[in-house]
Amino acid sequence: EQWKEKEWFHILKNKWRNEQQKYKEKNDKLRENILNEQEKHSIVSQKDIWKRWISKQATLIDMFNKEDWFKSMVYVQDKEKDNYHINEYNNISVTSKTGLKNEKMNHEHGRSKNIIQKLMVQIHMMVLEECIKEDIIKHKELCIDNFIEDIHNQNNYDEKRNITHCDTDDFNVLEFKVHTSRNK
Repeated sequence: EQWKEKEWFHILKNKWRNEQQKYKEKNDKLRENILNEQEKHSIVSQKDIWKRWISKQATLIDMFNKEDWFKSMVYVQDKEKDNYHINEYNNISVTSKTGLKNEKMNHEHGRSKNIIQKLMVQIHMMVLEECIKEDIIKHKELCIDNFIEDIHNQNNYDEKRNITHCDTDDFNVLEFKVHTSRNK
C-alpha cells in the first residue's frame, strides 16, 4: 500500500495507461476498417496487452536494481521468513569448504533473483489493480452522470408535454370592453 504513494509507482502506472491507450488506438483503427464496430475489451485482450507490456518492462529491472528504494525492498523481502527456506544449508554435507561457498553463493544469487522477480510481479500487478479500480470508478461516474442526465431530460420532456397539453377551457379569459369617447 505504501508503494501507491511513491512517484515511481505513478510513473509506472502512467506507462501502463499509455500502453493500453496505444493498443486501444491500434485496435480502434483495425476495427474501424474491418467492421466499424465499437471496441469491447475482454479479459483475453487485457492479458495480451499485459504480456506485451511486461516484456517491454524488462529494462526496468536493471534500472530499479540501481535505486535505493528498490534495494531496501529487496532487503526487507529477503529478511522475511515466509519467502524462502533460510536454513536450507544446515542439512547439506559438502566435503570441501569451497563447494559449500559456491553452493551458498549460487543459492543466494538465485534467492535474490527470485525476490526481485517477485517484487516486480507485485509492483506490476499493483499497477494493474489500481488502473482497474480507477476504470471502475470512472465507469461508475459516467453511468451516474448519464443516468442523471437522462432523468433531467425526461423531466424536461414531461414538463414540456404538460404545458402543451393543458386544457384551455380551464382558463378564465377576461373580457375587456373598449370604451372610446368622442369629445368634440
